[in-house]
Amino acid sequence: MKHPIYMFFLAACGIMLGGLLGGAISETAGLSWLTYSVNFGIDTVTFRLLDVLNLTFGFTLDINVAQILLIIVGIIVYYKTANAIFDK
Repeated sequence: MKHPIYMFFLAACGIMLGGLLGGAISETAGLSWLTYSVNFGIDTVTFRLLDVLNLTFGFTLDINVAQILLIIVGIIVYYKTANAIFDK
């Protein structure tokens, strides 16, 4: 992987477009399976230090099928185009 920023860009585009696509086709009968999503993560934990400082930590990931498919498409596009774009 010679160009990780390009790979990150394509993966981020896949995540954003997959989220938009999943929201747009949620009412379509034949494509509603693309909106199936899984939500997992760590619940928020709050630490109170000396009644002055509150620290809150948490992590949640919500991903749907359309996002996974478009991330895979982004990876394929990366391997097909990275050398042609950057070796000029």
